[in-house]
Amino acid sequence: MPHIATEPTGRDRSPTAVQLDNLIRRSLRISNPANPAEVAQGLRRYYPQDDMALEREAQGLPVIPEVRHVRPATTPGPSGVELEQAQADVERDLQFLTTSAQLKDVEAELLGWAQAIRSHVSDGLANAGQGLDPYARDRTFAARRALGDYARMARLVGALTPGFSLPYRRLAQSLDQVAALQLVLAGESLAQLGAGGGRFLLAAPASELVARRDAALAALRNLIGSSQVSLDQSTWPWGLRGYRELMSRLGQSGMSDVRALFEENTLARMMDELIDRAASTRSQGLRALAATGQMATQRLERLVQVAARINVTPSSPPVAGFLEAVQLFLDAFQGGAAIRLVAIARPPIVSYGLYGLGGPDVPTQRLNAIITARGELAQALDCWLACDCCGDQVICLALLDKLLYDTDRAIDLYALGSSTLGRSEPEVRAAAFGHLIRTMIGNVAQVGARPDIPRLPTIDCQQSCLIAWPALSAILERLAAAMLGPFFPPVGTAPPATAEEIGWIREELCLQRQLDQRFGDLLATLTPGCTETSRVLGALGWLVDRTLIDVEGALAACMPARVRIPPTLEDSLDTTI
Repeated sequence: MPHIATEPTGRDRSPTAVQLDNLIRRSLRISNPANPAEVAQGLRRYYPQDDMALEREAQGLPVIPEVRHVRPATTPGPSGVELEQAQADVERDLQFLTTSAQLKDVEAELLGWAQAIRSHVSDGLANAGQGLDPYARDRTFAARRALGDYARMARLVGALTPGFSLPYRRLAQSLDQVAALQLVLAGESLAQLGAGGGRFLLAAPASELVARRDAALAALRNLIGSSQVSLDQSTWPWGLRGYRELMSRLGQSGMSDVRALFEENTLARMMDELIDRAASTRSQGLRALAATGQMATQRLERLVQVAARINVTPSSPPVAGFLEAVQLFLDAFQGGAAIRLVAIARPPIVSYGLYGLGGPDVPTQRLNAIITARGELAQALDCWLACDCCGDQVICLALLDKLLYDTDRAIDLYALGSSTLGRSEPEVRAAAFGHLIRTMIGNVAQVGARPDIPRLPTIDCQQSCLIAWPALSAILERLAAAMLGPFFPPVGTAPPATAEEIGWIREELCLQRQLDQRFGDLLATLTPGCTETSRVLGALGWLVDRTLIDVEGALAACMPARVRIPPTLEDSLDTTI
């Protein structure tokens, strides 16, 4: 009886099995595909990253090796020497004020000032060198504003303290120098990265983009139901209903490219490519992202726009949540708002060609004009009006110092703007300070005058600042012309301010007025009371009120905004019933 073979031989195997064995031999570089040990060894060679993870796991180490993120190196730059001098000036001025025997009654308050000022100086300079990081830029502007607040308060306290006007103004001058150098340092950090020629900076750090990408994918899973528990009889399938409606409408409209983004792998791959480009901190990477980012995000923009129009009747909360998550991811690629920092840090003589093929735009030219006039105004006030004034002169000096402080805020707003038209919200808010200057110039001989009270005593600041007023008025005119440039261009006509723009101006002015009214207790603590602080604060409030009348045509009180608590379900039922 012949022997019957039970094991498959080469002649019994199918051509597909033989082809698969040859593919395994060729790919894994092994001789016997049926040997598990050889296959395992071949797989470890084929996947070196996984092999390394297995080795680390066997050694008791974390499977994922540590990734060392190297932050872009920062150099002191050309402002390094000036920065050391400005910091030393602040320390000397603080040392003089806190150790003066004549100010012993307010020594504790001045020591508190010194501690807070040192903290803001340190925080601002630490973040100014990381201008590429949007959060670091925000902290830089916050520190600069805080230093500006202390500089204004130092000038105001000095004006109300006989014999100490000059030391307080020297402190304010040193704080202004440090605050200005913070902007220069932030601009230098951007210019060194080579991003000055482009107009694209991420609005969020690359590390946060990963979190936004994960949020979008989680919202997509919630929408299509892959991460949701089974629905019971009391749960309405909002997500599935919205998803089915979107797929149906997109299919009928022929928008297959948009419909593909509702597949998780497609959306994840697209976002990962953008994050990979955004993770570059080098000049070439940023320019490549600027050239491709807007086109790459157009598909996601179409997704949001098209799906938002479909998700109306009835609107599905999971669809809305998914679209908000995608829009949050897109907001990081809308371009930064700090390109004008480079114009502050670099001299105008190299602005054409090296930092842009078209040279500085009109808003950047206005920013340069404001910065130049601001220096002249500060010099005029510190030189001509740094006197031991009294009476009405103190009030006029407080008003002019306020205009200097407002000019710094206008510089901050212009530095944060990015519109080439120069009429976006930051520029319009800066125009509010231009209106303040125009009000001061137009009413300099009748400060405090009110149309409803004709016999009210007024102050003639033109006579109080008789020697300096001709030069001061010329500087203020140039500042007002630059700040109000979006509404009064030198050539052509500009459309009048819209209701929304007037609302921005009003909001900015009211914020200033509310801030001024809180100075009363602080001034009463730090000054000897030779001059009534209520008169000073009243004049500051008059300037804002008079400007609001000129802008709006009538005075409407600035009411503080209150935090509104959303009504609960029971409150809503009460209003319904």
